Amino acid sequence: MASSTPLRPPPRAVFLDVGETLMHPDPTWEHVYARAFADFGVSVDMPALEMSLRRAYRGGGYGFDGSLVPSADASHRRLVEMDQVAFDEIGLEPLPEEFFRHLASLFMDPGTWHVFPDVWEVLPQLKARGLVLGIVSNWAWQLPELLDALDLGRFLDFVAASARIGYDKPHPGIFRWALDQAAVPPESVIHVGDHLDADVAGARGVGIEAVLLDRRGRYQPPPDDVPVLRTLDELLPMVDARLAAAPRVSG
Repeated sequence: MASSTPLRPPPRAVFLDVGETLMHPDPTWEHVYARAFADFGVSVDMPALEMSLRRAYRGGGYGFDGSLVPSADASHRRLVEMDQVAFDEIGLEPLPEEFFRHLASLFMDPGTWHVFPDVWEVLPQLKARGLVLGIVSNWAWQLPELLDALDLGRFLDFVAASARIGYDKPHPGIFRWALDQAAVPPESVIHVGDHLDADVAGARGVGIEAVLLDRRGRYQPPPDDVPVLRTLDELLPMVDARLAAAPRVSG
């Protein structure tokens, strides 16, 4: 039976999330915090810290919805406020501003990050296909500089970091900004990310095709209404199939 889903035009752009899509802290987000605590001589229960950070960032709305004040200071203050919620929950005494500046510097250190090996293979191949490549990520102000320091910026046409754009995913504002930068219609874009709400729902909300990248097998059973990849290189056959299906224009 023929599908009733209308065929999309060939892709002209690929938008990418960052965390757990292109890279992750080595070994984990929580271990970066543990390094900062150790540098300040503070002892922390790691499992309790992990749970409190997850609750604080979910409860604070970071990465999910709402508008932001797009400034470097507002970005920093927002992270400090949510970190402090988590620290209060596990009974830590208030920490000085120097601690939070040090923590931010650790997250800006390229040595903190592990770029997935398939990223180095896939990004240049997407560029070789003539596609616009952009980042659409819920991230702090310094994301463009971090990507440059990791040598990923050379593959990218733009970086939409939520702290700079003023909207978190899944708010349509950040995706519309990216579409303006790419100068392509939404139906010609594929967005790849690791979160069903922020990435899949957000992209679909503005008419962009969404692909879920589930590197760790978190979604079990996998959703049956969205393409699911386990590695980024699985994106290339999808792109090539769409390009090959494009109607040819005779001269």
